[in-house]
Amino acid sequence: MSTLNSAKLYARVALLRRQVLVRQLIRRAIASALAVAALIVAAGLATHALFLAIRVPLGELGATLVIAAVYFVVAIILLAYAMHESTSPELDALAEMEATALDAATAETQGIMKAVGAAGHRIETLGDSITLGIGVLATLRKLLASRKT
Repeated sequence: MSTLNSAKLYARVALLRRQVLVRQLIRRAIASALAVAALIVAAGLATHALFLAIRVPLGELGATLVIAAVYFVVAIILLAYAMHESTSPELDALAEMEATALDAATAETQGIMKAVGAAGHRIETLGDSITLGIGVLATLRKLLASRKT
């Protein structure tokens, strides 16, 4: 497989993987926004109903503390869920394919880089030789000019 083909394959696989990730992100964002809106409405109504129900036996301060504790527990549960990374066999397969394509492209590119490095070294050696030759010619010219006088 040529370097160009490896690069194209890597680009296609990487693009496919990113597209799947973006689709999942969009779905999750929409679902999360709807869930948050519904949760806000439900939480407001439930909070008011709970406060009215427990205000008499616990007093206003006790009722407020109980409601705060319930919201704290719900927040911890939601935070744990939000931090959970979902796994997908499709994403795992695409990540593996992307890594394989990148390795192939890198391996093929290393050969080209070695050839470019060798050519650069040859050009550097040629430049050194030309500089040395110009220096020798300048010195010979000065020597010949000083002999003529």
